[in-house]
Amino acid sequence: MFFKRKYLFTSKKTSYKGIASAISGGISLVSFLVCLSVVLKAGGNADARLGAVGFLSCLFSLAGVITGMVSLSEKETFRLFPWFGTVLSLITLILWGGVIYVGFTVV
Repeated sequence: MFFKRKYLFTSKKTSYKGIASAISGGISLVSFLVCLSVVLKAGGNADARLGAVGFLSCLFSLAGVITGMVSLSEKETFRLFPWFGTVLSLITLILWGGVIYVGFTVV
């Protein structure tokens, strides 16, 4: 009788689109960090393959933001993964935008 059992009955479920958004944001952030480290090790000289990886990472990030926004509008779902995926993808998209902006202003 020392511990009261508390039960939570809910009909909420985990949003699979939110999980996809979080995975997409994670992939884009990891590829951003890998591309950045490779370019910094090479002294700023990058080949076209790294540009293609960066472009695909931007697409993954944009898809993560869109999927996260769609999953946030779902009813009766938990909001942890959609928020995490949206924020992670948005941060990565802003980082890529900063890299692109610096690349255009330095040249």
